[in-house]
Amino acid sequence: MPFVPPRVLQLYRRIAAGGFVRNVATLVGGAAVAQFLPVLFTPLLTRLYSPTDFGVLTHFVAWLSNLVVIATWRYDMAIVLPKEDDDAIRLLMLALGFNTLLLAVLSVPLWLENGWLSGHLAAPELAPWLPLLPLGVWLAANNQIWTNWNNRQRRYNLNAQGRVGQSLAMSLVQLGGGFAKLGTLGLIVGQLAGQGSSWLLQSRPDLRLLPAWLQRARDGGVRRLMVLYREFPLVNTPHAFVVALQDSLMVQLLTVIASAEVMGHYGLVLRVLKLPAALLGQAVSQVLYRDLAEAHSQRQPLRPLLAKAQLVLGAVSLLPFAVLMVWGEPLFALAFGEAWRDAGVIAGLLVPSFFFMFIATPCFMVPMVLSRQRTSFLFALLGIAANLGTLGVVYWLDHDAHMVFRLQAWVMSVYYVIYMMWIYRLCRQQEASHA
Repeated sequence: MPFVPPRVLQLYRRIAAGGFVRNVATLVGGAAVAQFLPVLFTPLLTRLYSPTDFGVLTHFVAWLSNLVVIATWRYDMAIVLPKEDDDAIRLLMLALGFNTLLLAVLSVPLWLENGWLSGHLAAPELAPWLPLLPLGVWLAANNQIWTNWNNRQRRYNLNAQGRVGQSLAMSLVQLGGGFAKLGTLGLIVGQLAGQGSSWLLQSRPDLRLLPAWLQRARDGGVRRLMVLYREFPLVNTPHAFVVALQDSLMVQLLTVIASAEVMGHYGLVLRVLKLPAALLGQAVSQVLYRDLAEAHSQRQPLRPLLAKAQLVLGAVSLLPFAVLMVWGEPLFALAFGEAWRDAGVIAGLLVPSFFFMFIATPCFMVPMVLSRQRTSFLFALLGIAANLGTLGVVYWLDHDAHMVFRLQAWVMSVYYVIYMMWIYRLCRQQEASHA
């Protein structure tokens, strides 16, 4: 039996005693079911909707994701950190207040925009659906708020139920919309139904408490918390915004380089590959974030926690990603129909970056725990420059969408490896300072 340092052995016993494995299993189980349901229904949906319909949905979701990250000024991410629940409740109400304010600010101009904005985005087909964007942002941001509150309370079962409810409601509504021949409307309403179902499932024990929580926030302490956690709006918000903006710009530039049909294929790849992978990675990261913060406050090493989470993700993902890389094209054609064969080609090209992004997901929690968000923001800017720079070079040389995906995959794989190396160096420095 290999020698295990006593300090590391003690930490692993503490993790097991604290329910780390059980909590991860709860969220991963929910995430697995949540990712299985859309994959189960997608072969039907691809026969009920056209690639163009999926292309519009991809564009809508890209801009929704971009706005969600600024909806709460990222104060929802700080909910896990205070020692006292009263302060966490104040942060929750603060995040909910900013989110509701954005709903009010966005609703009027997007209801009155009359095609001007969608025209400037070179996506006139998006115009009818922009009035639904503020509601989608509000629901998605509420999901984030309660995910972090439940994480703090270790109510991982509610988060798991929310993920399953989101996938089930989204899939069933989109399926009904497809049979009713609603086109893009069915896909977008299904997206909103999924977000709403998830929020209600996650927040149901707390909705009756909101008036009392609001009064608690009014009693004072909110301004102190805004100052104490100011790095979240000042650093983490622009960080998350530019990362989300990268995806929106990627969609926008692909719209110029390629056709709406190619965008539909790309959207299907995101639906059945990237989004489920992100869902599973985030499930592990939720538990890890809480335990990293606790370990740091107790001056314990972070690397064993981080390595354990990444080993779990690597073991789960290696075989599926390898299969898709080799046989993506025939598998997509078999599962979704011949019209979607090109989506399998795109999936195979993007597999390397999806794999490294997946196993790097837990690392994104560390800068928030160690107060190194500024440097992490600089890394994000470097990644965006590399990603969009690759796209720009390919666009300048040749309007070849497949070349974009091929180069992007390998450039971003190198980026994620470098980021993980930096995170482990941070953890070593933390251990040395505690020693």
